[in-house]
Amino acid sequence: MRLGLKLTAGIAVFIGLLAVIFYIESSNTAGEQSVRTHGCLLCHPGLFDTPLPGIAEQHSPGTPLRPLLTEAIQNAHSAISADAAARIVEFALPRQQQALALNHQTDAAQALYLAKCAACHGTHGEGQDDRYPPLRGSEWLTATPSRLQEILHRGLQGPITVRGKEWNATMLPPGIPPGEETEQLILFLRQQFARP
Repeated sequence: MRLGLKLTAGIAVFIGLLAVIFYIESSNTAGEQSVRTHGCLLCHPGLFDTPLPGIAEQHSPGTPLRPLLTEAIQNAHSAISADAAARIVEFALPRQQQALALNHQTDAAQALYLAKCAACHGTHGEGQDDRYPPLRGSEWLTATPSRLQEILHRGLQGPITVRGKEWNATMLPPGIPPGEETEQLILFLRQQFARP
């Protein structure tokens, strides 16, 4: 009985090792192979699709990201060779660039919201007493077809219903020019406030 259990455990370990070897060897690039070999996905399961800790605070748009990313990886993982770190950077760099760009757009949209919308709708989209409706959980953010662009450019006259309550106020256009800023603000509103 014991011999059978040891044999079964040995086979399971062997199959597990084969699976790990296959997982690492099935990589498409040297960078991906390095990421898999060093177990990066255990801490970064999103494949570096969100900014690494400290990177967003240290990186300025338009400046090279590679040196900062290399330093962050080498500082966090001193046991990794310079070659392996360079391969990991190659894999992570385009993902980090995209993540930082999205992060920057979100920051800009949040600043626009705070400057143009928060005085009435609240810093956290909670609305204002009985004067202005909440954005948090508002069906207006997810309605199809969307009227958000029209509202941002032309304003809105009540009465309207938000979350089952009637509101009768006038929203003047907040003065946001049509284009990319409007799209980013709408995306921000939906990401931040669509759920109650």
